[in-house]
Amino acid sequence: MNLIEFFLTRYRVRKVYLSPRRISKRLSNIQIDRPLFLLGVQGGGLTILTKCFQRLQNTCFVHGNSDSWDAADNEMHVCETSTKLPKEFSFHTNDFYPPNLPTNFYRYWTYATNDSLPHFRIANPEQVPEESLVGFRNYVKAIIRAHAKDLKACRFIDKSQLYTINVPLIRAALKGSSPYFAIIGRNPYGSVPRTAKNYFISPNKHGFDMSYEDALRLCAEHWNNTFATALTDCVQSDDSLIMRIEDFFLDPASFCRTICDFAQLDYTEDMVPAEGQKHTIYEQMARRWYPIKKSSTENALASLGEMEIRIINEVCGDTMMKLGYELR
Repeated sequence: MNLIEFFLTRYRVRKVYLSPRRISKRLSNIQIDRPLFLLGVQGGGLTILTKCFQRLQNTCFVHGNSDSWDAADNEMHVCETSTKLPKEFSFHTNDFYPPNLPTNFYRYWTYATNDSLPHFRIANPEQVPEESLVGFRNYVKAIIRAHAKDLKACRFIDKSQLYTINVPLIRAALKGSSPYFAIIGRNPYGSVPRTAKNYFISPNKHGFDMSYEDALRLCAEHWNNTFATALTDCVQSDDSLIMRIEDFFLDPASFCRTICDFAQLDYTEDMVPAEGQKHTIYEQMARRWYPIKKSSTENALASLGEMEIRIINEVCGDTMMKLGYELR
């Protein structure tokens, strides 16, 4: 990265504070129009999917728009560190850490275990101070003000996994803006063992002092609570769509078209990973684009043992079947 690219990147991620529009456009005049939240678990395939929607000319996200479509810092709850983002919506300003799972790594798969869920899930938004709801709403407006190409025709998108267990909270904060929620499942037979090995007991990540079996059970709890909560909040709701990321990898175009139809966005063929698409200087996680590669999560499916299957079936079985996954 040369010096110009360095400063452009720094400006992009701070544009909420530095945009000249702060002088000419009041937040009270910024409209939030049908924002789309792509939700699931970390490592759930949301990065490549969200990049598809970041390619659309009329969308923006926490740190950019279609001019920086391949940037992966697109999660409010971890990428925005401002204290103006209320703690109920953030992993930076929320100072609660699960005492049995101490980690500074964005609470990766630790916020929806059985013990943690009550501390991060806000089932009754009426208990949240109005200033927090307004604070979140104003921050979304500030992002739109900074990054929208057309302030009168911009759709905000976000993939903050914390919001998967807090759909009622987002609905309350964005009441009147008609938010959409696309819940994207991922097979726990792959994602649970992967996270237990690569994050929970890895000294380079969480490095928790526990057995692999204990890590498996905690990760299974996190997966199950995440999607069971989302299903409770979203099934049979007109503002919600339930899908599986595996179907994206089988047919990306059809998958994106389905979400576009649901969220009232215009589908374009160019939003799907393809050869010859020019990257921006902000390119992040380049592997998660074209050519679409088989995920390491999927590779984990080939090496499942009896203990892994038993624990996942016991903890996640009912939710798996509701999402359309077959039990082994």
